[in-house]
Amino acid sequence: MRKIPRHRLIGLVFGLLCAAATLALAAQEARDDVGETRDLAARAVGILRTHCFKCHGGSARVRGELVLTSRETLIVGGESGEAIDLESPDDSLLLSAVNYESYEMPPNGKLSDAEIGTLTEWVHAGAPWDGESVESKFDHDADHHPAPPPTVNEETKKWWSWQPVTRPDVPPVESDRARNAIDHFILDRLARAGLKANPPADRRVLIRRAYYDLTGLPPTPVQVEAFVADDSPGAWERLIDELLASPRYGEKWGRHWLDLVRYAESNGYERDDSKPFVWRYRDWVISAFNDDKPYDEFLVEQLAGDEMDQVTPERIIATGYYRLGKWDDEPADPELAWYDDMDDVLATTSQAMLALTINCARCHDHKIDPIPQADYYRMLAFFRNVRRYGVRAHETVVDASVRVIAPEEDQRLFRAERQRWQDKFDETETALEEIEEIVSKDFSPVEREEFQDEMKRVALVRTRTGDLISHEQADEYEAMFNARRELRENPPAALESALCVKESGIEPRETFVLIRGNPQSPSEEVEPGFPSVLSPPEPDIRPTAEGLSTGRRLALARWIANDNNPLTARVMANRLWQHHFGRGLVRSSSDFGFQGTPPTHPELLDLLANELVAGEWRLKRLHRLIMTSASYQMSSAENPRAESADPLNDLFWRFDMRRLTAEEVRDSILAVNGTLNTDQLAGPSIYPVIPDEVLQGQSMPGANWYTSIGEELNRRSVYIHVKRSLPVPLLESFDVADPDSPCPVRFNTVQPTQALGLINSDFLKSQAGAFANELRALAPDDVTGQVTIVLHRVTQRPPTELEIARGVDFINQLTTAGETAETALRHFCLLALNLNEFLFLD
Repeated sequence: MRKIPRHRLIGLVFGLLCAAATLALAAQEARDDVGETRDLAARAVGILRTHCFKCHGGSARVRGELVLTSRETLIVGGESGEAIDLESPDDSLLLSAVNYESYEMPPNGKLSDAEIGTLTEWVHAGAPWDGESVESKFDHDADHHPAPPPTVNEETKKWWSWQPVTRPDVPPVESDRARNAIDHFILDRLARAGLKANPPADRRVLIRRAYYDLTGLPPTPVQVEAFVADDSPGAWERLIDELLASPRYGEKWGRHWLDLVRYAESNGYERDDSKPFVWRYRDWVISAFNDDKPYDEFLVEQLAGDEMDQVTPERIIATGYYRLGKWDDEPADPELAWYDDMDDVLATTSQAMLALTINCARCHDHKIDPIPQADYYRMLAFFRNVRRYGVRAHETVVDASVRVIAPEEDQRLFRAERQRWQDKFDETETALEEIEEIVSKDFSPVEREEFQDEMKRVALVRTRTGDLISHEQADEYEAMFNARRELRENPPAALESALCVKESGIEPRETFVLIRGNPQSPSEEVEPGFPSVLSPPEPDIRPTAEGLSTGRRLALARWIANDNNPLTARVMANRLWQHHFGRGLVRSSSDFGFQGTPPTHPELLDLLANELVAGEWRLKRLHRLIMTSASYQMSSAENPRAESADPLNDLFWRFDMRRLTAEEVRDSILAVNGTLNTDQLAGPSIYPVIPDEVLQGQSMPGANWYTSIGEELNRRSVYIHVKRSLPVPLLESFDVADPDSPCPVRFNTVQPTQALGLINSDFLKSQAGAFANELRALAPDDVTGQVTIVLHRVTQRPPTELEIARGVDFINQLTTAGETAETALRHFCLLALNLNEFLFLD
């Protein structure tokens, strides 16, 4: 074997070492490249997860058939084609969308430059994908596990609704249609989509729109004609101010708030007994809207009016907010019942005021939003000392939830009246107790328990008739029982009372996270705190000086109503827009979280929220801003091109038509026939006539329904007694709010029961009869004149000659067939009240 020279051996070894080093370096560089690629993929997928998966995450609600949860689905694309173009990355639809060059994605706000840069680099790199990062977290089929709840971190905190409200720059537009900043945002989006806004609506349409939006009532023909004839500058603005100053405004807009807080005047469940003095809360809400009470004060007084520096009767009434929900008066688990009640309060507070579904975190971390279960119980801790509504008997409700609100001066001035009332009440109580003492000796243990419920007392006493008491005694007992109810509901001025919140002193009870929401499985103890995803401050809690409560609710109220809270002003501004345009800039108006719909015009929403706060939280100022925009005054006419491009009218190229609400239907019927009673603005609720067949559907037929008489029957619908188990049929068929849960948006259905109720119900027949009676007084023996008045009132426009002729012909045909002139006119009035033009608003 030939011997290799030493110097060559050294050189060979050196060469091998160099080659190995080169290979190692190459391998390391390859590993680095892989690491950088994986890092790039992770960052890009993280951006998609945060901003895109809500609408394109493989769930049942995929938008545009585009799924972004894998490289394969990106390449396949959706309705608009492939999302990434591997051969020409710069032409990728994904990149043009995030750059707002074609589509504007995400719609709730453009990504940052850094995020767009990451996605651009990623697409140019071939869209590498870390399969484990996403695929296993989306339930494409039964073999995959659902995504874990989102956590509170810097990424989830970037959600649009949790950012501070800022005043956006108003975009310039090349249009003479813009009347204020609102129009600039609307017209700018339409121009970028290649669409145009509808022309202005006719003045007759506008005045009808304004009247219903602000008062819930139709204008009279005289009011319409006066507005149409007024071509002076500022006529529209003067009309808006006039309607905002009307007492009818509070009745209309107070109803929107009552929907949100699930206002009802009964407790629900089997007995569904009435809540004492709850109508005062309704009247307080109506008065607050009429007085243009600042919205921040409006919220604070409801949440903590009794904890404020100056506690007034009105602020005590406002805390009736806590007593609007259902009440189980015989729960199997009293402790669990308290948590159920407070969960209802927390759900209502978070949804109505913050558009957060915090209640979804009661038993576990929120599945959709970054709200840990601990945050739920930190929020619940603000209410921990609130006493339950009552135990069972009426006396316990009075003790826990009723306070005398009469001023001391009234108590002094009306002392004699109070004494007379008290003597009469004591006399009635004594008469009742004498008979109760006789019959109670015969009660079984179950009957003794049932007797605590006042609604069952008369029936239990009557079962002893003939054995222990006479029929006369039973009748006397029922008469005294009803007399006591009347005395309770009509106390003297010195004893005026309100349903309100009460606490168990200033020493707060402990609050624990409950495993699966079970009070018997407490976990760690928590202190009051706000949702952590909002990066909130620590609550400033100070017990009340009177020693009646902890002061926790006031700390919560002041945080919610703070100028810097990112949600409160946005949520209310969105609700105002919703009730003027038919839908909010955020359609899910009580859910601004991950599952809600993003705003179609985020900058406009921020402008409105900013205006609300800058205007000292006055709502009427925001009404004026919205209604003086050209966008609000657009017509509802069709536009086939715009309809094809934007079928849901997301860009507001037209004004959406709507059907009248349930209350508007009833009130309009009374208004056009001249019987609406607008003189009474407040006071105990009214009880319309309800057919016996409907009353029989209750577990206790007719219980606590006292049919009103005379002019009381014709008061506005907002004053109708809201009994959970007994909705008024006409209102129910036209989608009145369900009082068992917060109602941010009414259903808007078209169903047979609506037509049947309008054409064949006793209420409509009686109102058509009242209409006919008035017509005969206004135009006696003048069928043409009668028909003209009917159609003019119902449609709020002069009828055409053809319409009048058809109406006269209708009446003549009926009389020819044998109907009396009175009956024929009544039938025509009934027909007019069923016209679509009466029931729908342009």
